[in-house]
Amino acid sequence: MNAERSTVVLVHGAWGGSWCWERVVPLLEQRGLQAVTVDLPSVGAGPDDDCSLAADAAAVTRVLDAGDGPFLVCGHSYGGMVVTHATAGRSDVARLVYLCAFMPDAGDSLFTITGGAAPWIDVLDDGRTLPDLERAAAVAYADCDADTRANAIARLRPQVPAPFLDPVPVAAWREIPTTYVVCTEDESLPVELQRDVFAPRAGEVVELASSHSPLFSQPEWVADLLAERAVERS
Repeated sequence: MNAERSTVVLVHGAWGGSWCWERVVPLLEQRGLQAVTVDLPSVGAGPDDDCSLAADAAAVTRVLDAGDGPFLVCGHSYGGMVVTHATAGRSDVARLVYLCAFMPDAGDSLFTITGGAAPWIDVLDDGRTLPDLERAAAVAYADCDADTRANAIARLRPQVPAPFLDPVPVAAWREIPTTYVVCTEDESLPVELQRDVFAPRAGEVVELASSHSPLFSQPEWVADLLAERAVERS
């Protein structure tokens, strides 16, 4: 049997950046894989900047267009909305991985899925959003050590709300092989939503005893999962 290795494209969640994958990328490279991260333009944008879910998806599309497939595209949290949009209709994406991520169907927005903003999300005076920084440790980084929590929280940046309101026009997972990772200790994206709504849409479901941030708390596990699925057998 022949094995074709996919380039791994990593898409962060809300308020984050490429730095979210800093523990995973070296581990993928140690496993002989090329890993590329994407910075979503809606994070850190000004309140009057024209940002949307489509603009975030376009950032992923540019990475895919500049590279050579096949690709494995992994979205974490809000990044699942982005990869669902960005990879639709692409024949060079071999697999999608949703890491405790939103996995919308066509016509869904993040807010229609959740019913609105979570109580631990603050709306700033200028309309942008940011997690309540005093609650973020328990909500997103519960199984991380204190230094990791503090370092990650210090790097979170405000995000304009428009991408959370925009619907996904096409659900890429309907055409692309998909793995969903349910994080069973998640206090950010409800476990029942992951397990009962998103996971049944995937061809493969894996459960991990982790908070919302296994890319920090269990990077070896994340790298192993991605590396195994980045090698497609034919």
